Amino acid sequence: MTTLIRLAVLAAVLFAAWTFGVPAYAQWRIDGALREAGVREKVATCIAGRMAGDLSPLQLWSLRSLEGEKATMRDWLDAVGRIEDPQVLRVAGQSAALCSSGLAR
Repeated sequence: MTTLIRLAVLAAVLFAAWTFGVPAYAQWRIDGALREAGVREKVATCIAGRMAGDLSPLQLWSLRSLEGEKATMRDWLDAVGRIEDPQVLRVAGQSAALCSSGLAR
């Protein structure tokens, strides 16, 4: 019985880490990547927050393949398009448009 309780607690901790940790980590990484590509701080934070909130942990995990040098926002969006997930591309594009225009914060 004690082993079953320990496994349940471990499963709950792992689920919480996956559900909350992946989006928080992804938001931090996306924000940093956009800033390195020359995106203004406010816009980068806005885009990263929207993406972390709108994408699933698995979709956010797939963004790790974007690592590498990106000189502009266009380079970054092109890299997102290579993930071949229409929702990721849609969320990235919408977030970039809304945050860059000032319609979202």
